[in-house]
Amino acid sequence: MTRPVVVGITLRPAAGDSERLLVNRAYSDSLERAGAVPLGIPTLRDPAPAVALLDLCDALLLPGGPDVEPRRYGEELRADCRTEAVPDLDATEAAVLRRALERDLPVLAICRGCQLLNVVCGGTLWQDIAVQGAGDPAHDGETAGTPRTETVHPVVLEPDSLVSAVLLATVVGVNSLHHQALRDIGTGLRVVGRSPDGLVEAVEMTERGFVLGLQCHPEELSATEPWAARLFAALVAAARRRRDGHSDVSRSAVGG
Repeated sequence: MTRPVVVGITLRPAAGDSERLLVNRAYSDSLERAGAVPLGIPTLRDPAPAVALLDLCDALLLPGGPDVEPRRYGEELRADCRTEAVPDLDATEAAVLRRALERDLPVLAICRGCQLLNVVCGGTLWQDIAVQGAGDPAHDGETAGTPRTETVHPVVLEPDSLVSAVLLATVVGVNSLHHQALRDIGTGLRVVGRSPDGLVEAVEMTERGFVLGLQCHPEELSATEPWAARLFAALVAAARRRRDGHSDVSRSAVGG
């Protein structure tokens, strides 16, 4: 039996319950539909054992979760902004991501994961879109009670980008469940998607085969939106090609 593609996915402490680590079922369902097996990487006080788990993985998925602590991008928490940072999660995910990039593993970073990718690359975040006037407050659909599976605005993608080739689209309708967003863009990242109000919605690494960050939650849409299903299929395809010794994770290789 051929070994399935294994995608590492980080587990976060449950909100208000430090005794449990979890990941939303939608992520594992999306990976399973794409033909992969998720492997949970726990949040640890010492990230080293979590990083070691990457040796068992063919790709990395950084999921959504609580805010990245502002000090990680050189700021103090603004008095008028809310946050729910979890320092152990930040440290674990940052270490795991750096190791994944060192190994040139395919990476899909979603919502908080996209923000962490930017911070690890030296970028900054809007601590609160509405408070800082960075964009439409409606991006924070979670606070507004918008269903997680509801598409609420378009994202325009750069036509020459990897993400556009992967999704077979230059415009996609997305859900929106975030109150923070990318501000200054980190080294090596290219902005490849924006919402109508100009907020960054997608980035990719210019010198890597498959490192994508999306601000929306495609895992909630992969059962109903073809573009979201293609995204997870492309991650798994890139992981399989790398595992099997193929260096080509170009648009033609992962975009079908």
